[in-house]
Amino acid sequence: MSTVAFDIVRPGLRHGHRPERRQRRADSALEARLRSLIARPWRFDDFAPILAEIERASMVEEDRIAVLRERLSRDGFERDVLVALFGTLVQAVRRHCGFELHPEQLFAGWAMLHRSLVEMQTGEGKSVTACLPAIAAALAGMPVHVISVNDYLVTRDSEAFKALYAHFGLSVRAVVEGMDEEARRDAYAADVVYCTNKQLAFDYLRDRCRRGNGGRARPGSLGECLSSLTGSETGMPLLRGLCFAVVDEADSVLIDDASTPLVLAEARGAERQAATEASVALGIARALVQNRHFMLRRDISQVVLTDTGEDSVRRLTERLDGVWRFERYRMERVRQALAALHLYRRDRHYLVQAGKVLLVDESTGRAMPERRLQHGLHLMLEIKERAESGDDHDVIDAISFQDFFNRYHALSGMSGTLREAAVELADIYALQVVSVPTHLPARLDVLPASFHATRREQLAAAMSLVEERHARGQPVLIGTRSVAFSEEVSRCLATCDLDHSVLNARQDADEAGVIAMAGAPGAITVATGMAGRGTDIRIGPKAEALGGLHVLNLELNASIRVDRQLFGRAARQGRPGSGQSVLCLEDEMLRDHLSAPLRALLVRASGALPRVTARLAGLATGLVRRHVAARERTRRRDLRDLRERGQRLLTFGMELD
Repeated sequence: MSTVAFDIVRPGLRHGHRPERRQRRADSALEARLRSLIARPWRFDDFAPILAEIERASMVEEDRIAVLRERLSRDGFERDVLVALFGTLVQAVRRHCGFELHPEQLFAGWAMLHRSLVEMQTGEGKSVTACLPAIAAALAGMPVHVISVNDYLVTRDSEAFKALYAHFGLSVRAVVEGMDEEARRDAYAADVVYCTNKQLAFDYLRDRCRRGNGGRARPGSLGECLSSLTGSETGMPLLRGLCFAVVDEADSVLIDDASTPLVLAEARGAERQAATEASVALGIARALVQNRHFMLRRDISQVVLTDTGEDSVRRLTERLDGVWRFERYRMERVRQALAALHLYRRDRHYLVQAGKVLLVDESTGRAMPERRLQHGLHLMLEIKERAESGDDHDVIDAISFQDFFNRYHALSGMSGTLREAAVELADIYALQVVSVPTHLPARLDVLPASFHATRREQLAAAMSLVEERHARGQPVLIGTRSVAFSEEVSRCLATCDLDHSVLNARQDADEAGVIAMAGAPGAITVATGMAGRGTDIRIGPKAEALGGLHVLNLELNASIRVDRQLFGRAARQGRPGSGQSVLCLEDEMLRDHLSAPLRALLVRASGALPRVTARLAGLATGLVRRHVAARERTRRRDLRDLRERGQRLLTFGMELD
């Protein structure tokens, strides 16, 4: 159990104008990971004496903010200072938010200031809890980043707690997509900044490219200080350093996205030759036959050319000149074209809107208009869909989230689903996971999963369940992974004359309005991951009396944590709610990760007793998830090991720093 809070690191002469942590040596990183694995994490019972002191401090009616700021700046996070601050926070939340901070929230805020990630169940008030360590660190002079998974949550929370931060004399701003450089710089100058992990990491890369020595001068180093003093930087930086971050949905950001390569690229203009080469590669790929000329490895997102396929490629390109005469080039371009044709699927991995190909973030279900696949792959998708061709790009710089967040001097966070990832979080970030009890007993009723052999049978069963819940007036949320399947479900609901709303990357204009109505009596909402993490669906007394929100999950997710997050939209803050999975053997995850004999066995068993079917479903989904999780853990571990050895890694054909 860590009784020592993290050190105060702020911009200045001691730590540099833009502080960030140096990469640890392998031995010191191993020592930190072992320490976090061995040490006993905080428990709620350990907090009881501190809680009593905070309660007494909250009774003191006097303005202590100026004194607290001075002491935090001078002495750091001493226990008596934090007790007084938390007492003042209780008063401020009561005054500006209109509710009381409960003991579990105070415990979570305290733990985050003591080198921990906290697991708080969905609906337990994580948004206001994040304010507690953020205000403490900002009063001590540290630039604070509160990181969420989408712009909707960033805007919502920065506005909701503006008065609370102002009470302590702190400024708060939000950084969202579409802001120009000057607006971003002004926002990052605030004491507390709300932003998404992607916006923040890309702004960090932009800053790194502004520094001298090709963007590689380390912040706080002599080279960086000289660049700042002499004006040799190409522009004013956006960020004020990587001092302290509170990461909401920490498992999604720090684990699920850990190995995601973030690539800063510069448009170089569309080239006629590149378009011609991409068209030729697609033409060759269309002439090849699956399982004869190539094999699809969907489990690892790769295309493998067979010997017959390679011979066919050589024969089809033998009369072509230029780059097609190079064996390695032509094979790679054809594999890339095959991936564009067979691995990247419209309305799942990307959308076509207004004549443009937009990538979809599978973890959030949101479109990413500013992101492009590299090395001509995006151009192939545009040609495949006969869409408008955008500019090709040259890679300027890149980083992974795993590397980026390890550069923070102090890191904390929270989520409703951390315990499954506790060992990985300790291994990668040297952070412990602290479990926070619920303030009120949980009332979520998770019903047994049903399992169906075909998509048609699955949808028929789902419609029957929705009609039953809708008839009694209970609100229903239907969760899917892809835009395509959400729209297929929508068509089935329309056929059954069931009024409903759809929330996905194509239909996101009124996201706040759809979420606001999703808990109304009789409401039916179909949503991708956009209605998952952080989404607060409020239900009224009438819907609560009818059983609260019912969540229906129709597609298997790679991690059980995603299912827990989806079901966590129901039964929040001690209210009733229920959830159920209605799964199908034709689901992509099951089809791609289970062998044909096992799938056949499950099909034959689909007509068995419901309890037997549910058991088989649990075994199959568990097998798929373990397979996917093992592959992802290996990939993240390889990233860490290569970084610690000072090597550079190529992932998806892109170089990561």
